[in-house]
Amino acid sequence: MTQVLTVRIKPALLTKASARAAQLGLGRGRYIRDLIERDVNENQGALQRRFASEDFIGSVSLGEGPYTNERVRATVRMRLRGKREKHR
Repeated sequence: MTQVLTVRIKPALLTKASARAAQLGLGRGRYIRDLIERDVNENQGALQRRFASEDFIGSVSLGEGPYTNERVRATVRMRLRGKREKHR
């Protein structure tokens, strides 16, 4: 039995996906299912570790050292805490 999956994506990406599916002679749903299946099968057993907050890479200057989740979060937390303090 199949399950229904609902995904929210930007209209521009949906248009591109539909166009690519048409180029391949596939329906949009089939194209997306094939992409998911290929990704799952190719990466089976391969744990890919990456920076979990990729949207924040480069948004916080840490100076020297590695840009890790822990360092970015700590820096952001410290800066936000400083903004909330009242200057007397």
